Amino acid sequence: MEQELELRELFAIISKRWKMIMAIFFSAIAVSTLITLYVLQPVYQANTTLLVGKPAEGSQVVIQDIQLNRQLVSTYEQIAKSNLVTNEVIKELNLSLSATDLKSKITVSQVADTEIISVIVKDDMPGRAALIANGVASAFIAKIDTIMNVSNVSIIDPAITSMVPIAPRPALNIAIAATLGIMLGIFVAFALEYLDNTIKTPKDVEQYLELPLLGIVPYYEGER
Repeated sequence: MEQELELRELFAIISKRWKMIMAIFFSAIAVSTLITLYVLQPVYQANTTLLVGKPAEGSQVVIQDIQLNRQLVSTYEQIAKSNLVTNEVIKELNLSLSATDLKSKITVSQVADTEIISVIVKDDMPGRAALIANGVASAFIAKIDTIMNVSNVSIIDPAITSMVPIAPRPALNIAIAATLGIMLGIFVAFALEYLDNTIKTPKDVEQYLELPLLGIVPYYEGER
């Protein structure tokens, strides 16, 4: 019974301040929508995949070669993200970016436990993202041939331009903002209720003053 009364009091607090809660809720949605649509820049992604261990025509692929190629992938990842490659891409594409800025746009990783390397580029211009991805692949292959004196990397899928941004995601951002807005509204409602130490009901007199209630003066609005 006591728990039921406590729940009733909680719902009463929410009901009393529902207008404020809804105002915070809709404000959070409005702010999130404006920021998502008019402030945040769209981010586009392009990716290309490379195969380590391109076999010569007519040769037979053996397990030892595959294992060696997989071991080389981690080394090749570091070379692909090196200044040697990024500076070459900047030079070839005439980019107004530093090597550090370009590296922040590039993600190089091994695909599962295979000999395949994935090069992913994120940029605010879809065409440039594809150009950088393909530029990294070409520069990387050229540098591998120069550094390690081998030609065992080939392009599987070149990067293509995608006009669909991967971020921001309006629906997700608005959903998160709505959830945070309703949580913030309820929190503020309970905080205001906690800070409000005024006595409003006969029950408050008994609860806070610990005195018996002798009577109530009714409210009466006389004629004007």
